[in-house]
Amino acid sequence: MNSSLVGNQSGRPFCLLAISYLETINFCLLEVVIIVFLMVLIISGNIIVIFVFHCAPLLNHHTTSYFIQTMAYADLLVGVSCLVPSLSLLHYPIVLSESLVCQIFGYVVSVLKSVSMASLACISIDRYIAITKPLTYNTLVTPWRLRICILTIWLYSCLVFLPSFHWGKPGYHGDVFQWCANSWNTDPYFTLFIVVMLYAPAAFIVCFTYFNIFRICQQHTKEINERRVRFSSQDGEAGEAQPCPDKRYAMVLFRITSVF
Repeated sequence: MNSSLVGNQSGRPFCLLAISYLETINFCLLEVVIIVFLMVLIISGNIIVIFVFHCAPLLNHHTTSYFIQTMAYADLLVGVSCLVPSLSLLHYPIVLSESLVCQIFGYVVSVLKSVSMASLACISIDRYIAITKPLTYNTLVTPWRLRICILTIWLYSCLVFLPSFHWGKPGYHGDVFQWCANSWNTDPYFTLFIVVMLYAPAAFIVCFTYFNIFRICQQHTKEINERRVRFSSQDGEAGEAQPCPDKRYAMVLFRITSVF
């Protein structure tokens, strides 16, 4: 009886969600639907972003647009890479071995995610420099330096995830492959290495820069209100207008850090 059960299980395709397999359809239906939906959503959304930047010349002159376009291209490639697990779940024949394909897929997706996170951190640094040093911003942030920064982001992201091929799984990106789910384990030391080298610095940079931007905005708002009191004939006007900008800035900071 056990042998027949094993035989039935071996004849069924590997699916992460058991409820997604139907006897009449020889592939993982629910996983394929979810991945294809996300793939279409990611690709269409990022193509729109790239199209807007290419069709609006004024946006290309803004330095932040370099990093936003880098994020859009990286996320677009993430959407395109979803074709690999989709073909696997549809049980199309793969030329390369399953172990190599799932490791390459996990590595590529991890690199692209790293590029997006590093671009977010660079955007926060760019805005911090623009606010704290507005007079010297154009001399500090030049197109040549931006290109070097973007190239560094890609190189660093590629290098930091290279140990995943022999150290451990960088995440759960390859679990749609049976070999990745059963044989490629997540190493806690490699996870700690990624957190220290990527996630923690990026999170610290974003929180530090936007917190200081918020403090500068608060300071400027306070100075504006003090001058308004000094030159205004109505004393109650400034007192009523003061809390609103602070709440607005706090909400903007909260949304930015939450999205990150």
